[in-house]
Amino acid sequence: MRPSHGIIACLWLAAGLAPGIARAAGNADSFPVNKLGLVPQPRHIRAYAAKWSLPPRLRIAAAGAADRRMARFLERFLNKRGIQAKIVATGRVQITLATHADNPQLGRQGYRLAVTSRGAAITANAGPGLFYGLQTFEELFNPALPADNAIHQVVITDWPRYRWRGIMLDSVRHFFPLPVVEKFIRVAAHYKLNRLHWHLSDNQGWRIQIPQYPLLTKIGAWRPNSSPFCGPPAPAHGPRYGGYYTQAQIREIVAYAQQRCVTIVPEIDIPGHCGAAIAAYPWLSGPRKGGSLLSPGPQTFRFLKTVFGDLVSLFPGKFIHIGGDEVNVQAWAHNPVVQKLMRQRHWTNLQQVHDYFARKMARFLAARGRRAVVWNDVPVQGLPASAVVECWNSSRVVKHDARWGHDVIVAQTGKLYFDHYQGDPRYEPPAIGGLTTLRETYNCNPSSLLPPALKNRLFGAEGCLWTEYVFSAHHLFYMLLPHALALAEICWTPLQEQRYSSFVQRTARQYLWLRANGYNFRTPPPAFRFSGAGGRTTVTRHPSHNSIHIHTTSLTGWVRLTQPVPGAMIFYTLNGGYIYSDFYSSPIRVTLAPGKPLLIRAVTIDPPDRTSVPSNLVLQLAAAPARAAK
Repeated sequence: MRPSHGIIACLWLAAGLAPGIARAAGNADSFPVNKLGLVPQPRHIRAYAAKWSLPPRLRIAAAGAADRRMARFLERFLNKRGIQAKIVATGRVQITLATHADNPQLGRQGYRLAVTSRGAAITANAGPGLFYGLQTFEELFNPALPADNAIHQVVITDWPRYRWRGIMLDSVRHFFPLPVVEKFIRVAAHYKLNRLHWHLSDNQGWRIQIPQYPLLTKIGAWRPNSSPFCGPPAPAHGPRYGGYYTQAQIREIVAYAQQRCVTIVPEIDIPGHCGAAIAAYPWLSGPRKGGSLLSPGPQTFRFLKTVFGDLVSLFPGKFIHIGGDEVNVQAWAHNPVVQKLMRQRHWTNLQQVHDYFARKMARFLAARGRRAVVWNDVPVQGLPASAVVECWNSSRVVKHDARWGHDVIVAQTGKLYFDHYQGDPRYEPPAIGGLTTLRETYNCNPSSLLPPALKNRLFGAEGCLWTEYVFSAHHLFYMLLPHALALAEICWTPLQEQRYSSFVQRTARQYLWLRANGYNFRTPPPAFRFSGAGGRTTVTRHPSHNSIHIHTTSLTGWVRLTQPVPGAMIFYTLNGGYIYSDFYSSPIRVTLAPGKPLLIRAVTIDPPDRTSVPSNLVLQLAAAPARAAK
């Protein structure tokens, strides 16, 4: 079938011919790209003040099967904004989607997007690129004004920095039903994250149905109460906490993720963290029953091959995580199965038993065309070359494992762990400890951990959201957002285009999108700016505690407050208390006195139910002002 002249024109617009695009945009004045509010920031972008107003009825050209699948996402989006969209193969159209870019620079995930006065076109080499182009296209619309369908004309050529842009969800410590997992996937996919690392087993619960071992879900999926610190599951009467995903549900969620270009990487953690499995089948720990460590006997490996065989059939992605972290090998010291194995193989230390588990299961997966992912606690010597190492607790091991020929994923606990406090613990909801601010996540540069010769071994980065202290979906998304936006940008946007100040400015529009789509998020606290009437001012910032301490020689001045969530309100107090009675509408006039610091506290209130942690400003005279001469 020959494409129509309208389709050919749109494809030409998307071909990246800059002079032609500029003429098509009418040589309009440039528009500051930061004001578009795109996250992650595209690699190459030109924006214009001129806009294209979408008509109330339009046609979308999508000729191929992949194009039509993606066009359905666009059709639903436009329908929600009151635009009647129809997908066609030929004829006069206003929007074109096409996977015929034939541009090796874009790869499978890159795209080109052009919006002119006549319409829009998105081209890519493959479906994922088209999907990501659609996410950027949707970001051009104001999420707070569904009836405003005029968008800026732009020319964007974009592709990701890293292949692996991951986010980890722990469904073990606290169980999240299928709709919450789908919502988690939706927001990850919208921000161009493409791996969901799904933690499905641990001491506190077993979350996936394995028909040949029914007690895993009858016993191992439940514990006496919701606290993950109550010990592993055990047969008990009365109220229980937990849950699991049936194989039918797993297939459903895998398909849901695939449609959004997200690959699910399931994790069954072995040989440690196995308390739930052992509660269901005590023989897994060997003759000495109990504990959370598997025994390396024939029964155990028959069990593991069944479990991982089911994972291979349920999850079509190339990667399966086998864990391997935090294994207390000394717990094997008196296990007769271990002692016999060590004698047979002439091993001299218990760590070799740990290595044995990892090698055996990684080779099992490799024989079935899958790549094992292990935590960096597992020594890589002896692992098949296909094994990938996820580095969480040591920056040095990234270089070491890459030198051994393994691909690596960076998941630094200090910067990419989203179960930490995000600010002053006195005001934050429960967290496991530590402190990871938004700026610290954004400033993470995984590539800095490898020398240039090993850069090709870096798959990318992953944010980890463990849920020991995350009891609800509301809390889950508070911990995830906006940290996941920072993660998305460091994984997608080239380092030279990353600017934290720009990112903060652009997230304002993203808070509107999150609010409109029903996501809870950590509302950022107000920011202070002081303007003295004269003299010198010294500013000390404490970003982790949202505090600023200013010493000034000015007796008077003005305090201005800003907050990055459009439509939110700021309330403050001048007495250092926690009753925020004053509504901020204009700069605050302040007068300082020697020896009497002024403490201003302020909060952002985002109706109906979001309130930020407080920001604190301490103003203090540095020295008495000099007297004027008579």
